[in-house]
Amino acid sequence: AYGFGEFTRPMGFIMLAMFVAYMVANVRQMKNAPAEEHAEEEELIPLSKTLILLVAGAAVIAVGANLLVDNGTLIAQALGVPESVIALTFVALGTSLPELVTAITSLIKGHSDLSVGNVVGANVFNLVLVSGVSVTLAPFTIPQSSTLFGVNSSLVLDLPVMLAVMLIMTVPALVKGKMNRAQGIILLAIYAAFCAIQFTM
Repeated sequence: AYGFGEFTRPMGFIMLAMFVAYMVANVRQMKNAPAEEHAEEEELIPLSKTLILLVAGAAVIAVGANLLVDNGTLIAQALGVPESVIALTFVALGTSLPELVTAITSLIKGHSDLSVGNVVGANVFNLVLVSGVSVTLAPFTIPQSSTLFGVNSSLVLDLPVMLAVMLIMTVPALVKGKMNRAQGIILLAIYAAFCAIQFTM
């Protein structure tokens, strides 16, 4: 996309194809995985009640995230904060709030698999499904408003940071089989530094 200077419709189709392949692979893996046994003391909630609570919870989160984005953006604009910073803070927080709440709640209840899967799945959906549908319906040129060393800032800052974060999060987890507090602190520090840099651009 950065080579062509735009996101074209064929790129959107490629991303959607990647999403389909990802879902097919997950469904096959789920079918082959052994079923988890429920603890005897765990009380099973009726499916109808579970679905109602799920829809209600999703609606509340959606409304809260919408309010956070709208009002947070207005405050940021009134303070003269750059749009990139608004996107990295208020908008990102608002759209990621469901993942944050779900991840923390899952960890508190001892479901680490659900927490990690929620974070990874949400990012995959954003990268291939949301981007794929958006690009397929409305191809667009890559904004050139922000540059570093004469090059689009996404190429020299955003993408390298994204790759570094991915390595910091996944490599230790794959080697040791778990994630630790140090990783979380490092990731938060990188995010804070990344936002601070946006103010200077």
